[in-house]
Amino acid sequence: MGRREFYGRDFRVDPRVLIPRPESEHLVEVALGLSLPPAPRILDLGAGSGCLAVTLAAELPCARVVATDRSLGALAVAAANARHHGVAGRLALIAADWRRGLRVQGFDLLVSNPPYVDPRQRPELSPEVAEHEPATALFAAGRGLAAYRQLLEQTRDAADGTPFLLEIGAGQLADVAALAATLGWPLQGAETDYAGIPRVAVLRRRPPPAAGRESPPRDRRRP
Repeated sequence: MGRREFYGRDFRVDPRVLIPRPESEHLVEVALGLSLPPAPRILDLGAGSGCLAVTLAAELPCARVVATDRSLGALAVAAANARHHGVAGRLALIAADWRRGLRVQGFDLLVSNPPYVDPRQRPELSPEVAEHEPATALFAAGRGLAAYRQLLEQTRDAADGTPFLLEIGAGQLADVAALAATLGWPLQGAETDYAGIPRVAVLRRRPPPAAGRESPPRDRRRP
C-alpha cells in the first residue's frame, strides 16, 4: 500500500526499504527515556525508511539527528519521510557504510536496527517478507551477528558513557551481549517487546584502559 504507521505517524515505504515494525517502537521508547543533553546529537546507523531518525527528531524538537545508509534508494525514502514530518532541517542523511567518514565522538546517542536474521532462517519467513523486502536489510552472516560486530567495531571511538541502542532478534541477547562486551560496549539492560522477547539491547561505551595506566603487578615476594 506504500505506507505504514510507526509510533503514531504515517511513513512512506516501498521495496527499497524494510517495512517498519512495532518492535522497533520499543527502541524509540527507550531512547526517549534516557537522560540526554537538552539538545542531543543522535546518530542512526542504517536509516532505511527513516522511521527511527524521523521519529526521534520529531519527538525531541531540540535534537540534531544524523542518519546513514549505504542504499541511495533508502535515503531517498527517508528524505521524503523527513520532509513529510517537517524535520528535514534537523535531520542530515548521509550515504555511508554505517559510520564511515563520521566522527562518532560528537554524538550523545547511537541507535540502529541492523539486519539480524540468520540467512539459514529464510525458509521460515513469510513470503511477503522473504520475497518483497530488501535482503540487505534483513539478513546478516555469522548467525545474524555480522552487522552487530561491524557496528560495534566501527563505533569504538565513541565517548565514554555514550549509550548505544540496538534492536535485536529473538534469542540473540546473550550473543549480542557477549560480543559487545569484548568490544568495549557492556550491556546495561534490555527492553522486551509485547511478546516478552528481549528486543532492544542497551549498551554503554566503556573504552579499554589506556596503555601504561594499568596498576603495576604486586611483588608477591614481599609480605
